[in-house]
Amino acid sequence: MYSAHAVEAWLRTCPERVEVIEFLPASGARGKYLRDLAAEKGVHCRFLDAKEAVKDEQLASVGWRAIVRPYPYASLSAFTRLEGPQLVVVLDHVMDPRNVGAVIRSTLAAGGAGVLIPRDRAARITAAVESAAAGACAYLPVAQVVNLSRALEELKRAGYWVAALDARAEQSLFGTQLPPRIAVVTGGEEGLSRLVRETADFLVHIPMDPRVESLNTAVAVSLACFWWRKGQAET
Repeated sequence: MYSAHAVEAWLRTCPERVEVIEFLPASGARGKYLRDLAAEKGVHCRFLDAKEAVKDEQLASVGWRAIVRPYPYASLSAFTRLEGPQLVVVLDHVMDPRNVGAVIRSTLAAGGAGVLIPRDRAARITAAVESAAAGACAYLPVAQVVNLSRALEELKRAGYWVAALDARAEQSLFGTQLPPRIAVVTGGEEGLSRLVRETADFLVHIPMDPRVESLNTAVAVSLACFWWRKGQAET
């Protein structure tokens, strides 16, 4: 089920993605706000009988639900054709949709250009991801590719440096001045794949207290994104 933040963001940026929003008789202030916004954007609203709540617990809890068309993935060229300083975050087979959503939100917050994900063995952009992203998916392009290492090579040909987050790396993230045009790669639950690690221009680790084995993927990416943003602000 899509969150109110996600639906509101699409209504503002691309209302044609929202097919219809269904409402129960009592949908609360948030439901009324979405209903008014949908009407303003020309999106169809449908009113349901209260009996529908018996069939759908989530519908009963919030009083409305949105039927949304599939997520419109961007192409890799959306990043390669950009000029100047750019940040692209690359997720190497990250399976947890909440992590993917949080990464998208952090990338947007840091001023990144977008996120790149593989087609297989990775979370796709679903309602769960979009809800975790709190509307960021409507503003930040996400590209899906068949071969991640080839996509990284294409980014490198377009002038990006590829930096991979790796706990075993000797080089510290905070001791590194990240290039203005960069693709930051992080692995999923199983870490970086061999080909992706070999494709990276350099590896960095996030220094931390030895009592902590690792950071959540989304937290690690957020640190890297804002370290890049700090470097851009200082140049």
